[in-house]
Amino acid sequence: MRTPTSLVFGLLLAACDPGAAPEPTTDPTDTDPMDTGPTDSQPGSTTPLAPGPAPVHTLTFPAVLAASHELLTYADLDGDQASARTELAYGLHPDYPDLVTLLPGVGMVLAPECQAQQGELAWHSLAEVEGSAAGLELRAGALAIALREEGTVSALLHGELRGQDCALPGVTTVVPLAHRIVLQVDRVAGFRVEQFHQQLGDCHDRVVLPADATLWAPTARALDDHDNVLELINAPTPVGITLRSPGALTAGPDPWSLIAEPGLVAIDVATSLPVRGLASFTVVGPEALTSVDAALYLRRAAAKGSLSDPIEPGMSYALFFPDQRNTVELHVDTATTELGELCADPPAAWFESTSTTPAVCTAPAASDDAWTGFISVARVATTGECRLAVELPGTSHRWTTWFRTTP
Repeated sequence: MRTPTSLVFGLLLAACDPGAAPEPTTDPTDTDPMDTGPTDSQPGSTTPLAPGPAPVHTLTFPAVLAASHELLTYADLDGDQASARTELAYGLHPDYPDLVTLLPGVGMVLAPECQAQQGELAWHSLAEVEGSAAGLELRAGALAIALREEGTVSALLHGELRGQDCALPGVTTVVPLAHRIVLQVDRVAGFRVEQFHQQLGDCHDRVVLPADATLWAPTARALDDHDNVLELINAPTPVGITLRSPGALTAGPDPWSLIAEPGLVAIDVATSLPVRGLASFTVVGPEALTSVDAALYLRRAAAKGSLSDPIEPGMSYALFFPDQRNTVELHVDTATTELGELCADPPAAWFESTSTTPAVCTAPAASDDAWTGFISVARVATTGECRLAVELPGTSHRWTTWFRTTP
């Protein structure tokens, strides 16, 4: 089970800037004994919590709407002028802005004759408007859009890309541009809730996650009447979500992350429209693990990067650079609970390591290695014999090894 340490995104035809996203809000002290969590009478609720006097902790991720969008445009070169096509989707919903503005933003010409550099995009005229889904008007160089009905509307904007460096012939810094804008307008008919851990851990039916770890928060995606997913530029986060749990819920370091204590976390979507997908997820502590498939590895600094090898007890390993960073890591392949496999890696905070040879290998607090994605449990300080034990305190899960390092 491995969680990628980075995600690589491709170039986008358009970028929107709705401003700073609202911070998730928490209410860790909801002690109303009559509050039993979501019920079927609450729109979007899917998993009611058991009644009782215990506090119900909440964490809310609000919707993010946008009435203004600034484009990042990549244009092709056709003779001595550039052409571009931008397709955008808008949603019709009582809460969403229906009077929106599209700003030209910046762009660049992608062609062998031009240097790849961003410059200001300007629109001067509007022509060839087709479709009645929205009204279009060019005002002070920006496109004013009035959403009306479901359907498609397209228009041709004539303008220019400035700040370019193109040989057309000679050096040209301003390139004429024909910019086709296509807007798809759909009515929002419902939402589907999902969580990134479902894909990462192949946990589509039941999601079990570790406490004391930074987790991806559930998200809701807008759907049309045919259950097609809508990526709406006027609603980057199309609906608010509130999490409810008997365990504490804390906003994580990133805008859409959280840290949770053990408990069943119910997902409440703030809508009266139909909601599908993930209804809840379970957060567990280390004591819930019934089996852990893991092994200790030695990561050695090399001339280019590092090498990682499984440790065979009693074996000797040469340190290429003894004075650089050489560590012992714990690689966890799977961790299983009575509810199923853990859908994210156990956090380093769960593990404790001890060394009976601290002069050779020290055992500080375990830590997640941001570069490798594995758990660093010891540091090899010098050559010699290293004896090490790693455990999940309070459980029977334990890994021991000993090995030698040589110059």
